[in-house]
Amino acid sequence: MKFFLLFITFIHLCILVSSTPKGSNLYQRPSCSISDPFPIVFKEEYKGDINFLVIGDWGQHGPGTGQTPVADAMKTWADKNHTTFVLNLGDSFYQTSNASTTNVTDQVDHEGVLSKDDPKWKSYWLDVYGGQLKNVRWFSVAGNHDWYSNVAAEVDYFWDNDSRFFLPSLYYVRKVTFGKDISAVFIHIDTDPFYYNYTAYTRENNLKATLQEFNLYTYDQITARLNWIEQQLIDNQDADWLFVVGHHPLVGDCGLENTAQSYLMYLIPPVLAKHNASGYFNGHTHELSYMAPSSSSGVAYFGSGAGGATLGAGCANPTWSAPFTFGFLSISIPEDGKILSFEFVKANSTDTDPSVIYSGTINSRKCS
Repeated sequence: MKFFLLFITFIHLCILVSSTPKGSNLYQRPSCSISDPFPIVFKEEYKGDINFLVIGDWGQHGPGTGQTPVADAMKTWADKNHTTFVLNLGDSFYQTSNASTTNVTDQVDHEGVLSKDDPKWKSYWLDVYGGQLKNVRWFSVAGNHDWYSNVAAEVDYFWDNDSRFFLPSLYYVRKVTFGKDISAVFIHIDTDPFYYNYTAYTRENNLKATLQEFNLYTYDQITARLNWIEQQLIDNQDADWLFVVGHHPLVGDCGLENTAQSYLMYLIPPVLAKHNASGYFNGHTHELSYMAPSSSSGVAYFGSGAGGATLGAGCANPTWSAPFTFGFLSISIPEDGKILSFEFVKANSTDTDPSVIYSGTINSRKCS
């Protein structure tokens, strides 16, 4: 399958810095902060249809975790279905014990990664996901556990080590063309500033200090990112499919205003509905879940946070959910681009083949 990435439209004033690419990276790093939206849109072209997997909250080892069976099931699925790419919804690296007080200094067991050369890149990702999963890009967003240590190291890894872990910035846009000139736009966002109230945050990790360092902690700074998200939706109204990819959930009641629990996340769904987004993908809640489009909103909400971290319950009042079930989400769009098919895949044990536990379809924005 042939894969192209090109640079187009500049949207910010940061400058792309020319340098000799390192590792397998073919791109130029901008001089602006990683919290600034990336100054270009990435373009990809694929022949035929596209099939991609969606996984979040996967990088945890220890009792009660399920990274190995999910990785094995994903390999089987990806090899059989010729997976085009992976959407990584964040929380890629946990501490073994997901405790309330996190340890970000231990060189072996810590939240996130400490650097672009942290051994966890190998033991939690490279050595775990095999077959076709080693040949495709993992288009990523950051989750809160990635922030707890050194979220910038995950961006550094993309630039300096391996561009398959695709995270050029905390906010970036991809435009995918496939099949019969069908277009799908993916707007990748960091939802941590929307989810955590900087003023009220008291946990002992690096999230609060990093929000301040990256100027993502005041209401004006956060709504500036919301305005950017809306502008990307406006700029891409000609797309057949229009997706937003984040870490924190908007399924069911998680999309409602609840500033004590999820701060400013409630500001996002009206923007998605206003501009007829096709769907929103999230992790964070350690379950599989789905919220179907309704008469008031044409947006489909997909929750896929059951990639390996200790399981738990999720958002109230979804259309469907499978709490306490490890697994992932598979998405297929044929070359005519008219209908998206989705399958939630259960992967609780290594000795059982992956099985579909819920499936459905949604229509293209141009067919609704």
